[in-house]
Amino acid sequence: MRIIVNNIAASQTGALTILKSFYDYVDRHGREHEWIFLLGAPYLEEKEHIKVVVLDKVKKNWLNRLTFDLWNGKNYIKTWNPDLVFSLQNTIIFGYNGRQIVYVHQPLGFQKVKNFSFFKKKEREYAVYQYLIGALINASIKRADKTIVQTKWMRDAILEKTGIEPKKVVNILPDIEDIKKYFKKEEEETFDCHKFFFPSGDILYKNHETVIKACQILNKKGYNDFQVLFTLKDLTSVTDISYDNRHGNIVCVGKLMPEELFSYYRKATLIFPSYIETLGLPLIEGKMAGSMILASHCPFCLEILEGYENVKYFEPFDEERLAAYMEDIMAGRLKRKKSKAEDGCKEKSSWFYVVKELTGEGTGRNGKEKGNGKSI
Repeated sequence: MRIIVNNIAASQTGALTILKSFYDYVDRHGREHEWIFLLGAPYLEEKEHIKVVVLDKVKKNWLNRLTFDLWNGKNYIKTWNPDLVFSLQNTIIFGYNGRQIVYVHQPLGFQKVKNFSFFKKKEREYAVYQYLIGALINASIKRADKTIVQTKWMRDAILEKTGIEPKKVVNILPDIEDIKKYFKKEEEETFDCHKFFFPSGDILYKNHETVIKACQILNKKGYNDFQVLFTLKDLTSVTDISYDNRHGNIVCVGKLMPEELFSYYRKATLIFPSYIETLGLPLIEGKMAGSMILASHCPFCLEILEGYENVKYFEPFDEERLAAYMEDIMAGRLKRKKSKAEDGCKEKSSWFYVVKELTGEGTGRNGKEKGNGKSI
């Protein structure tokens, strides 16, 4: 088969991680097919069975990207005569009548926790994704031959919102190959009940504010001998709250190396207050490490941590409950249970099942389609 992989939009960590993970898989296991990657910059290396096409003018701005997706792209795609177009960027090529599968990993338009406002400066970008880009994603899902998502809650939310046939949406939990090797180490770190951490970037819905407010509550109660680590450069990027950090209770360390991250999963309590996620990778990593976890009571947390013993849930904006759990951990009333770290491994890579869907060997309606076998 000749398969076009459209990911012109990829430029930041999350999207690039997905792109490179998929590329690595088809590099090793997809040699019987021909792959054409459409990108906004030369992130990947060409191989015998993989062609990389850089469309930097399309990536240049939103207008160019929308023009390509909505009008010009269909004619360009036709010149390649592909068997399939696989979009890793949430939206299809509109007007193109060939087979298309879309990988949706943008949750803003499907969550019900928060309605972002165009009139608030800090929320404007999120409102664009929730309503405008969200409308394009909905239209893409309705027109695509199949949609692939990472979690069951996303599948359920998509089915509810779009009303499409259930067989057209497949959820495949992604791999976490890049971190697995760090969780195979046998050494055990001593758990410190006064250490907490939240590995996340400075995104509004990650909800650092609830953690900061919980720290204020603990300070007022006389607790000063604890530490909360954020993987941020400073607090001003996530809140306007003025926090008196005279005791050094909140520490911003920037990005952690995998070895450092692994160490904190073992020795500290993971706080995960985010209220919007497709998946929530730290939840999987924490579960693999046997971490003590304080997580928001949201569908993605409940799904990923189902059956996990070392977790307590709080409503994402309930700083009182979060502070109470932190106090219970520090006082020894809430203890981490010893559990064998999970390796998170599946018998086969998740991309194995994705490629099965792409090539018509999955559960979708195109199960008997074959490629044209033309070379690049």
